[in-house]
Amino acid sequence: MARLYQDFAAEAVIDSPELSIEDLFGRPRAALARYLDDGLVALVLADRACSRRTGSVCQLDFAPIWDSQDPVGSTVKISQGKDASHVVVELRSFERPDVRRLTYVMAKTAAGWRVRDIEYGTHPSLVAMLRGKSGGK
Repeated sequence: MARLYQDFAAEAVIDSPELSIEDLFGRPRAALARYLDDGLVALVLADRACSRRTGSVCQLDFAPIWDSQDPVGSTVKISQGKDASHVVVELRSFERPDVRRLTYVMAKTAAGWRVRDIEYGTHPSLVAMLRGKSGGK
């Protein structure tokens, strides 16, 4: 999990339109597959295709690993969850006093551990949202 946040930390620290950074969920299938399991990759790509087809946001209107549309100034604390298949991430922002807690549900695949879902404390999980079962974030 630390590697995922190291690879995409620039999303939280670069606040400049000319230095726009594409988040993980906008990357090609191969980049998604480095972190996400096949089922989650398929859901992300289906949501992206929906957005292209409709010309508007379908399910994802935020950066899932930051639980935010604006991750600038966020700090990350990563800890082991209740077992090896759960990783807990606490996000703190200078702009928000609350701590956002995400639980990564991991799956052991032939390629190694991959994210199967992200559970949030204040709204449905990433998979539920991508399947359209959230009513929005």
